[in-house]
Amino acid sequence: MNIRRHIVTCFILLLLMYSTAHPGSVQADSGDAPSPAEDTTEAQVIRPIVLGKADIGEASSMELKDVMLLPGDNDGTVSFTLAVNNGGPGDLDFMNYWIRLQSAAGNPFTVNLLPQVKDKNRIPAYTSQEFHFYAKVNRTTKLQDLVFTLIQLDFSVAGFEKVIGRITAPDSYSFVTPAGKEGSLDIGDIPFIGKIARAAVSRNDDYYLPSLYFEMTDVGTKGTKLPDLAYFIRTKQGQTYPLQSTVFTKDADIQPLDKKEGLLTGSIPREAGADGWQLVIAQPAGGNGIGESVMLPVAFFEVPAAVAADVSIGNDYDFASKSGTYTARLTSLQRLPWDDQDILAATMTLTNNGSEPLPVPNLQGYFKLDDTVTIEAQFIRNDRVISLLPGKEISVQIAGKIPYTGEFQSIQLYLQEKEADNKVKDLLTFHHNRELMNMTVIPANGTRTLTDIGYSAAYTIRAVHTFQGNNTDLFAVQMDVENLEKRSADLRRQVAQFQAADGTVFPASITEVGKINPRGKALQSVWTTLPKDFDTEGIQLIIGDEVSVLPPSGSGSNEGARLEGYVNAVSFQLPAERKEPKAGFADLEIYPYSITLSHIGTQMDFTTGKVQLSFDYELNKNALVEADMKDHKLIVELKDELFESGKEIVISETYDLNGTDASKSLQLGSHDAAISYTNKDKIYNIKDMKSYQLNVYHQFQNGQKKLLATKELEWFIYAD
Repeated sequence: MNIRRHIVTCFILLLLMYSTAHPGSVQADSGDAPSPAEDTTEAQVIRPIVLGKADIGEASSMELKDVMLLPGDNDGTVSFTLAVNNGGPGDLDFMNYWIRLQSAAGNPFTVNLLPQVKDKNRIPAYTSQEFHFYAKVNRTTKLQDLVFTLIQLDFSVAGFEKVIGRITAPDSYSFVTPAGKEGSLDIGDIPFIGKIARAAVSRNDDYYLPSLYFEMTDVGTKGTKLPDLAYFIRTKQGQTYPLQSTVFTKDADIQPLDKKEGLLTGSIPREAGADGWQLVIAQPAGGNGIGESVMLPVAFFEVPAAVAADVSIGNDYDFASKSGTYTARLTSLQRLPWDDQDILAATMTLTNNGSEPLPVPNLQGYFKLDDTVTIEAQFIRNDRVISLLPGKEISVQIAGKIPYTGEFQSIQLYLQEKEADNKVKDLLTFHHNRELMNMTVIPANGTRTLTDIGYSAAYTIRAVHTFQGNNTDLFAVQMDVENLEKRSADLRRQVAQFQAADGTVFPASITEVGKINPRGKALQSVWTTLPKDFDTEGIQLIIGDEVSVLPPSGSGSNEGARLEGYVNAVSFQLPAERKEPKAGFADLEIYPYSITLSHIGTQMDFTTGKVQLSFDYELNKNALVEADMKDHKLIVELKDELFESGKEIVISETYDLNGTDASKSLQLGSHDAAISYTNKDKIYNIKDMKSYQLNVYHQFQNGQKKLLATKELEWFIYAD
């Protein structure tokens, strides 16, 4: 038997060499094969189509199925499966059978059998076995042009071969899974079901940027590690473009009934068009033990129609990098005033919707106005995140500058990723027009909340003050800031400006404060210099996160950072200012301080010309509020008329609040104080010595002051 089997084997090899060069022409034995779109199997899964069947005796048969053609530039690759069903009581030896491939014109193509496991050629009784083949065909060959000839070794016929079936593909045959359907595919002899769950296409000037959400489920009985699969988009004209996946990668582990979804992304030139796309999954033949370089088609899926839409504000769009898949949402796009320029500032959230932590991607980008003018942009991160955990998001900003006189009709934001090799990968392009760039306006009693990790805080406007000066006025806003973090934290550095009702913009200064305890509050003053008696009706406060450029690396210090602008801005409507002074001296507020003056009286020594104004005071402070009050002072002032017309005597003292110099500072708690003044000429010229005017001022910055309280008091009588 061993000698006989050896002789048969050698004969078959000679026969195969002969049959490749001399194809036969036996009548085909094939039936009609439906297209996948006509399949009505359970759960709408498109199964491999059986193109034809040939009986080989004793209830046994061979079926040709899963035929696919992947055209190339110089040739095409046909892959197909031959299923052998042994319905008899004895073993079947596949070495007694073969399949030949030729064109309808009789041109032969070499058929290659993919390597099998040991003893796979023998099919035991009442079992089935599949054999996978591929062949290279001409570039112009179509699937319907091919003839598959099934042969059996038979020494009783001429040429020792018997044609048991000749099969061709009908015109209705399609190996592409229709859009919205699930299709079966075999990967390493493991059955899978795949589906394009959804598709999205964005675009930039040169490319379509497809995002295909592909689902794959292991429906076998054992798990597997994926081989080195390749993913392509095949266009209507036949061009193929690679796609990248961060889930279905080599050695990715998939267990039985484990459904995985992965994002496939790529770029396709706009000239190729955005309709008629197919997703092609292929596997290098080398992964099957074949030395030659050839891509074997594994599955074809029709890509659902996806409008190549302009990516817009407020919607989620996914993109993939080598690190994973991220979801981007453009939340705002603003035009902000800045000196003699305007800032184009975009705010975007990045979310990790996967199940594993991801690094924060290295993003960059630029703006383009009216499809012609490119504006360089800077990416800003305002968080303390070291990785993006599943289900979490961070906020990033992108900012560029244009002349404040510049006008445009449309604006695009191009989002890119800088990869390790310094190559730049296009990700998304956001399209907008100028009407979509309004700042959020917060009402006078509203709150601005920052949610950046490490800098969460709430901002509210407390009060508005106008401090009068000789030539200019100082316009100031008091702003409460609450630390929403669970630890002590520094505040995000802010940039502020005031915008008048007519659009005039005044740069503003803002006080800094140190660390704030959890749920603690700080007071910040925001101020600017205005022309004398400038109309502040309708003026608003614009405030945003500071953008600075650090000095060159190696300087050893972060000092000297250059202020470049701000992002993430809002506009506060301001409450009405209380301008009328009080008629008494109780509970005067220089927040977070309050002071009450009492037992106010005067004494005079006419011999020396000395006048003394004395008073008791009680100074309190809200201990939960951090504030830098070194530029805030309290002025107590006595005024009276002199005999000389238009002249007056002014006796005053300027006090720090809770300062270190007790002689120049009012201290917390209850104390007394006195102001002395000596000048005989002035004292003797006081007009009638009946009453004087006592004024209390809040002074801020360089001598500008606001009257808090005023009252007429009698000389030499103590009053509260």
